[in-house]
Amino acid sequence: MIFVNGSIPRIVADELRKVGKDAKAKIELFPEDAKDPVWLRAVGVNGWLAITRDGKIRTRPAEREAIVDHRAGCFILTYRNDLKRAEIAQLVLETIEEMEEKFRTTPRPFIYTVAGNGEFRRLVRSWLTAS
Repeated sequence: MIFVNGSIPRIVADELRKVGKDAKAKIELFPEDAKDPVWLRAVGVNGWLAITRDGKIRTRPAEREAIVDHRAGCFILTYRNDLKRAEIAQLVLETIEEMEEKFRTTPRPFIYTVAGNGEFRRLVRSWLTAS
């Protein structure tokens, strides 16, 4: 399953379902106030591919611990702030096949960033132990 965090418009999960992907928005699975470590734990335990916009998950100790301890695989979108919802959905639709391939082939835990131009960058493993 593809988990779309609340930092990304819900339309992204809707558009992924339209093209046959098993996708859920955070609000469909968790209370609105669910903290990042909660959904990150679920992502790892259940083996879900996670898409977020929250680049700080790699620097906050509780989030980083959840990613590492539960072997999560996350993709952080790093697009410009002025992208419209439909443009964000298009970015995800254009990159989801590569996300799924990287999710299948990259040992977890991992984080990739995905730029607005579709370029992927794997964060070096040093973020796993940073304090």
